[in-house]
Amino acid sequence: MTENGASNGPNEAFSRVKIDAQLRDQGWDVLDTNAVRFECVLPDKTKADYVLCDRNGRAVAVIEAKKAAVNLAEAEAQARGYAQQLGVPYIFLANGQEIRFWEWQRDAYPHPVKTFFSQGDLERRAATAQVKRDPLAVPIDRHIVERDYQTACIDTLCREIAAGRRKLLVEMATGTGKTRTAAAFIKRLFDANAVTRVLFLVDRIPLAKQTEDAFAEHLRDYPAYVLRAGRRFQDEKCITITTLQSMVNIYGDYSAGYFDLVISDECHRSIYGKWSGVLRHFDGIQLGLTATPCVAEAQDFGDDEDKLFVRDTLRFFEVDRPTFSYKMKEAVRDGYLVPYQIYKAKTVKTAADGGFPVKRDELDWSAMNGPTRAEFEKLFGKDDSIVIDPAALERRFTIPERNRAIVREFRDVLANGYPTRSRPLHNGKGSPFLTGGSRMWRFAWFLRGPRKAPGCLMTFLRVRPSSSQP
Repeated sequence: MTENGASNGPNEAFSRVKIDAQLRDQGWDVLDTNAVRFECVLPDKTKADYVLCDRNGRAVAVIEAKKAAVNLAEAEAQARGYAQQLGVPYIFLANGQEIRFWEWQRDAYPHPVKTFFSQGDLERRAATAQVKRDPLAVPIDRHIVERDYQTACIDTLCREIAAGRRKLLVEMATGTGKTRTAAAFIKRLFDANAVTRVLFLVDRIPLAKQTEDAFAEHLRDYPAYVLRAGRRFQDEKCITITTLQSMVNIYGDYSAGYFDLVISDECHRSIYGKWSGVLRHFDGIQLGLTATPCVAEAQDFGDDEDKLFVRDTLRFFEVDRPTFSYKMKEAVRDGYLVPYQIYKAKTVKTAADGGFPVKRDELDWSAMNGPTRAEFEKLFGKDDSIVIDPAALERRFTIPERNRAIVREFRDVLANGYPTRSRPLHNGKGSPFLTGGSRMWRFAWFLRGPRKAPGCLMTFLRVRPSSSQP
């Protein structure tokens, strides 16, 4: 609508048809004038296109509708004038194709959102805003975290949020307490009334149960639950813990305003393909947690795929480097992690210069996708063997016998130990590093890398001796 209250004609009317449908999708009854008011006359005699109200009929947000050809940024001043007259904290700018949300009293500019917010989500945000405190003024719970780098991480995140940043990335080495740090951060935001609903995404359901147990211990006032595939959100709970796979079929049923904070653990696995849609759908602050190094010198990357791996993580969170970083070297220096030495072993084939020959029946064809399989069929042609670049192993293809050789070598070292130039590294009486499934997974991760761990782990499980053996 123009600033004098006149409509922009049929193009804007077409946008309003789409906007009406988008509102209905989020549970708004557009025919209920106690919830949605059209062309609301303001004190200066101008008209707001839509005014959204809470369940008591009090205005909480204004929608400024434009035709699709209009840049929504051009409507910001007009919409802010309407919001000031109505005394509402929230503005939506919409043209039927794009929606932007603006907490105009706090944020300098509106930002894109996937949907309008439901009435309940708008009410909850408005109520929270009335009692919200500065998180930096709320003490960190030292019963959850007590290490300096953990409190420094939480303070850094809170300062970035206060500065208006909506995407945050934390890199912390495995074993330094990412989950406890996340729990203390969540508690601080809850205590400050800065959030009321949190989504915590993990890589696998067993990790969800571990996280639920940790939160039950540290966040007793803020109930958490594990959402499993096929279930619905529990609105009465504060923290939803789940996997992207469990979310992918239901997240579209909820308003973009449902969660105030979205935390993705091992976030480098969550930003690709259809999984990223879950992260992009919700308007809450995004926090990524990872133990994978996010910044490195060019010579430290294994290959171009690793470069893309790091680049895409940084790009998704819109940063050049992590918001906060505590690397393995720092943890070893500070005495929180023990140093390590690398045991290097190569098979005769992979140690060969210029590649090595591989026979057709040595490859695991079932592990290849369609394009890769077709490429290898073409390379083999009528031949029984081809020469392979060792760098392509476990990226383009896998050799099961090589995996078995790796596991046999590991078992031998685990049982018999091996010396270094200064002292025995391990005496063969059992591993001080691997004591269960979770740690076995971490061993596989370090041995083969984040995208190659599953194959190595499954080979280990098939080859390992029975528990009765030494």
